[in-house]
Amino acid sequence: MDYKRVLRLHYVNGFSGRAIAESTGDGKTAVNDFLKRFRENDVLSWPLSDDVTNELIRELLYQKPGNVASDILYRGFDEETVHRKLARKGETLLHLWKLYNAEGEVDGKRPLSYRQFCRRYSNWLDNKNVTFHIQRYPGVNLELDYAGKTLAIHDLRNPGQTTKVTIFVATLSFSDYFYIEGMTDCGISSWIRVNNNALAYFGGITQTVTPDNCKVAVTKNKDWINPALNEDFQAWAEHNGTVILPAKVRKPRWKPNVEGHVKIITMHILVEMEEMTFYSLEELNIVLWEKMERENRVNFSKLSYSRRDLFESEEKESLLPLPETKYEYLERKTVTVNPDFSFVFDQVHYSMPRKYLRKKLDIRAGSNRIYVYNESGDLIRTHERSYTPKSWVVIPEDMPKEYSDYGSWNVPYFLLKAGSVGPDTRLLIQKVIEKFAYPVQSFRSCFGILRFADKYGKDALEKCCRDALISGKCSYNYICNTVSMYARPKREAVDRTFNTLKPADKTVQVTGIYKDDDDKYSLENLLKAQEGGDLQ
Repeated sequence: MDYKRVLRLHYVNGFSGRAIAESTGDGKTAVNDFLKRFRENDVLSWPLSDDVTNELIRELLYQKPGNVASDILYRGFDEETVHRKLARKGETLLHLWKLYNAEGEVDGKRPLSYRQFCRRYSNWLDNKNVTFHIQRYPGVNLELDYAGKTLAIHDLRNPGQTTKVTIFVATLSFSDYFYIEGMTDCGISSWIRVNNNALAYFGGITQTVTPDNCKVAVTKNKDWINPALNEDFQAWAEHNGTVILPAKVRKPRWKPNVEGHVKIITMHILVEMEEMTFYSLEELNIVLWEKMERENRVNFSKLSYSRRDLFESEEKESLLPLPETKYEYLERKTVTVNPDFSFVFDQVHYSMPRKYLRKKLDIRAGSNRIYVYNESGDLIRTHERSYTPKSWVVIPEDMPKEYSDYGSWNVPYFLLKAGSVGPDTRLLIQKVIEKFAYPVQSFRSCFGILRFADKYGKDALEKCCRDALISGKCSYNYICNTVSMYARPKREAVDRTFNTLKPADKTVQVTGIYKDDDDKYSLENLLKAQEGGDLQ
């Protein structure tokens, strides 16, 4: 088979396997098998370089078991010699690779890239059933994982409502020096943020990074040799000049240090904090970092020095310098400014001036800042980013000074509506408003409470508010969870006249009463329209 011709017909002319077989006279099965092998190999790619021959293609794609495909194009090295040299204090894989790479091309074979060099050495360790000793030299490896145990933050206005906090752990493999941080969200933006914070804490970056096989780091790791990395995390690694070497799936010995630290952190830190009450992620992390610093300064068992001592004396200077700027992942989203003078991003309210009410804005969210753009693409505002769900980030000048500035939603409006239900409902609404620094922040809660009068009846809401005042639980969540116990949902009367009309008379317009489940006029849809800002 003329492999180069087959590839040209496929990639240049767009021929299918069947069409190529008819053109070249080769079997369709053989052609399709060759194209599959070509797509799956990690050495060759289209277009081919000038020095690639049909013989080389055959050797690479149809190699005998035991041969390494890359050996045909790339120059190898003595892994055992590298392993022995790494035992010298201060020696690094990066330095050994630079010495290897400086020899250039030998006997027509090119030197391996740094990433390939690390992979081959790691594979040699694995085949020798040697613990991953690449991890045990200063400045070489950083291990990443999540602690199994989680913490929680409480809603300030409703302490019974909690948000789960996952604990991120980063450990330097040589010194055991570690960094931890709580996360309410484990998406890629938060992953990039906590890793940036870890590097800032260490003051540098290691030559390699070994993450757990979480989706924000590794999207696929079936054979370990050629794992599929998250594109954003790979970009983060390239920005910081490091190489990602994921651990093998279900192989804890590939990151023994961080696995051990997860246990230490759980027993010495998280168990202590489990009984504490936190109302913001920032508050929780302050305590977490205090305990982290304490643990990093505790001497190793039966030794006279600590993790921090070992880091400062032997590992800190071996770290690669950080770039001048942090890698920043910018999440993009389009939002609408609501009647409460805010837009919501990642469950946090951010204030905006009155002129942007009901306007659509483009958001680009970094790890520390929220960048706000108008529809023309102009940057109009930046906010400090918060990671506490349901919190408010307010610029005081954005908040209206007069009730008239609020539009249809204002304090007199909600007090008037509440008074029409009953005195206890009015008093509860007043207390809900007083909980917030700015009345506008309470309007969604007020609206949500008062709508229950339509759903369950005024008497039911009034009784529920009376009990809420007595128990001191004046919040939307309490009313939402209890008001149904005071009355069954109202059943709207349905005019049956329409159903009794003859077919010829069904053009008669029916007015006054409508079915509660009608798609156009249902209470649920009307409320959704008002909440979305469609109603004035």
